Amino acid sequence: MFENTDSSDDNDESLCKQVLPAPHVDDDPVDMNKVPTTGEEYLRQVRFQASQLPTFQAASKADKNLGTSASSKAHAWHKLFSMTTNTSSNVTEKHIVSTEWQNEQSLSFSNVRNDYFQMRDRLRARTKKTSAPRLRTANDYWKFCFDDNSQLSFLETDDQSDTQHPLPTMAKMIILSQPQLHQLLQHENDWLKQNGCSLHLALYMFATLAAVDKPISEDVIYTMRQTCTGWKEIRTKLLNSTGDDDHSVDSTLMKTCDLFICIIGRYFGQFDLADKNE
Repeated sequence: MFENTDSSDDNDESLCKQVLPAPHVDDDPVDMNKVPTTGEEYLRQVRFQASQLPTFQAASKADKNLGTSASSKAHAWHKLFSMTTNTSSNVTEKHIVSTEWQNEQSLSFSNVRNDYFQMRDRLRARTKKTSAPRLRTANDYWKFCFDDNSQLSFLETDDQSDTQHPLPTMAKMIILSQPQLHQLLQHENDWLKQNGCSLHLALYMFATLAAVDKPISEDVIYTMRQTCTGWKEIRTKLLNSTGDDDHSVDSTLMKTCDLFICIIGRYFGQFDLADKNE
C-alpha cells in the first residue's frame, strides 16, 4: 500500500507556491490590444484583467429571493468607491455630464425598476403560469425583440423609415427568465457593435437592464461592464467625428450614451466606469 510520507505542512506549503511566477512590473502600462508573444506578457494581461473584475458574491438558489445580498457591507460596489484604476474614456471635461444629472438619472432608473417589479409581480399573480420562450440563437432573440428576420444592419436605418419594430412591452419582458435576460443583454452588446446605436435597440437595452433582478451574478456584472464600454466607444467615435464643432454633435445620441454609462456606472455600482467631474 502506498504511504504518503510528506507532512501536511509540506503539502500545504507546496500548494501555495506560485506555479507560473511573473515579475511585478505592474507600474508599466499593459497594452490589451497587443497579442501576447511570451508567457510573461500573457500572465501580465491576465493579471491586469483580473484586477478589473469586482469581487462579487455570486447569487445562489438559497438567496435568489433576497432583495439585497446578505454580505452587502462587503459588496463589490462598496469597495469600488476607492478604486483608482483608470478606466475613463477619452472625453474632454466639457462633454462630461454633471454629477447632479447623473444622480437624477440614477434615481429615475431606480423608480422605473421598482415600478417594473411591482407590475411584474401583479401580472404574474393574475395570469396563469407561462413558460419562458425557447430562445437559443442570436436570431431567436432578434426575432423575439423585433418580430422579423431582417438583417441586423437594417435596424439602424429603420428609425428613419416607415418600418415600425415592436417595443419592449411589459408582457414581453416578464416572460423572460433571468438567464434569458442575461443572454439578451449579451446579444444586444453584439448588435450595438455591429450596427451602432438605434432607437429600438437602445429601448431594449434599457428595458433589459431594468428587468435584471438582484442579487446580480459576476457574469451579469461583467456583461453590464461590456455594455458600458460599448456606449463609451460610441460616444468617443461620435465626438471624434465632429472635431471641435460642438453644434454638429447629435445631442440625442450623446444623451443616450451618457444615460447608459450613468446607469451602469452609478446605479449598478461600477464606479470606475462612471463619468467623473474632476
